[in-house]
Amino acid sequence: MRGVFLTLLVGVSLSGYDATHLKKALEEKECIGCDLRGADLSKNDFSGCDFHGSDLSGADLHESLFEMGDLSDSNLSGANAEKALFWKGTMTGADLSRIHAKGANFKGTHLERSNLSFADLRATKSWKANFTNALLRKTDFTDAELGDAKFIHNDLRTVKFTKSLLWQTRFNNVVMTKAQCILAKKEEAILEENVTCR
Repeated sequence: MRGVFLTLLVGVSLSGYDATHLKKALEEKECIGCDLRGADLSKNDFSGCDFHGSDLSGADLHESLFEMGDLSDSNLSGANAEKALFWKGTMTGADLSRIHAKGANFKGTHLERSNLSFADLRATKSWKANFTNALLRKTDFTDAELGDAKFIHNDLRTVKFTKSLLWQTRFNNVVMTKAQCILAKKEEAILEENVTCR
């Protein structure tokens, strides 16, 4: 019984953030490779921050500013980033699976090689965002503004583009459904080489 209790206790301690790391993040806007799992980072200005390689899974980031911040190779899976601003930030190689980012701003953000599977990106502003080699499985871009964004080397067949703005959005070396191709052409997107419509 005691062993079970200790296992549960250790499990609880491992599931939360490191208080020292949270203090550093809030005060210095720099916390590289930090444990911020489930931390409350909402409604803060982290512009120019460096959190690359940090674990922010399940964290509350809503309405926070990460303008020109570095979140590359970080884990934001399941985080609440509603109405957060990531403008011109770097999220290359980040795990954004199941992120709740409705109404967030990703304008000019580098999202190359990121995992956006099952991400809620409804009503996001993602003008000029770069999704090259991003994993986009059942990603929801409903009502999103994706003008001039880049989709290169992606399988987009399970992505939801309902009512999305795709003006001048660049598609290159992607696989899309026939319906997505029709929508892209209607929205005056740029379908470049090796676009497969199935």
